[in-house]
Amino acid sequence: MKIHPGHGIKQFENIQKKQPVDKSQQADKAREGDKVVFSKMLQQAKDTQVDLSVDAERQERIQTVKEQIANGTYAPDSQKVAASLLKYIAEGKANG
Repeated sequence: MKIHPGHGIKQFENIQKKQPVDKSQQADKAREGDKVVFSKMLQQAKDTQVDLSVDAERQERIQTVKEQIANGTYAPDSQKVAASLLKYIAEGKANG
């Protein structure tokens, strides 16, 4: 391996010879100001919070069912349960 004296210095000089940045472009960028851009994930999280507030009725129904189960008074409709199980099995969800 040969070492070429001064080779690295020429590259440095080339960097220094580059044209300076146009000051009008810098001023334009400064006038634009800061921008805030939210990611899709953050937007989805916000939408989820809105959906949760809409589901207040659902939460109330869940609480009612929990209380009925705890009291031993919950009586599910066996026809609906059977239909739901058959649909689940027919769609192949039980296999994976």
